[in-house]
Amino acid sequence: MQSRAVEIVVGLFIAAGLAALFMLAMKVSNLSTFDTSDGYTLKARFDAIGGLKVRAPVTVAGVKVGRVSAIELDGQDFRALVTLSLSAEALPLQQVDARGEPVEVAAAGTGCSKPKAADGCVTSLYDDASASILTAGLLGEQYVGIEPGGGGMRFLQPGDEIRMTQSSIALEQIIGQFLFSKADDAK
Repeated sequence: MQSRAVEIVVGLFIAAGLAALFMLAMKVSNLSTFDTSDGYTLKARFDAIGGLKVRAPVTVAGVKVGRVSAIELDGQDFRALVTLSLSAEALPLQQVDARGEPVEVAAAGTGCSKPKAADGCVTSLYDDASASILTAGLLGEQYVGIEPGGGGMRFLQPGDEIRMTQSSIALEQIIGQFLFSKADDAK
């Protein structure tokens, strides 16, 4: 009877360990949910995306505001077209008047919660915002970092394209340039 109780305890311990291992694998593999169903999208074109993957984080000032939802090859200019799904909660929409100036929203709930075509909802990013593909650490995963801009004439609307982009920097290219420059110095 006592050995049966020990077997049950060991079985429960192993099941708990497997569940913890599964949760750790989900966290490390970046498959944890980041709900952007109430959000909006922006697009950006890059010359090279390196190891950027779908579901990679999108950050503003280091704060996660969304995820990469799609990566496609544009058949006309042969650049990578990256679709960014941004959370309206993390990077809220704002209402603007006919001149494009932000409207002060006095009452709660009267702002922009979901983007519509003609309701005057825009992002809080200016049209001179930039997107860069960055690397977490020296050899870590790649993500998209957005600089909000501030000198632009208008705000980006949901679905717009971020025009200023910086592609990923390949470590192999940097090493190759260093080696070639050392070879030229030796001559």
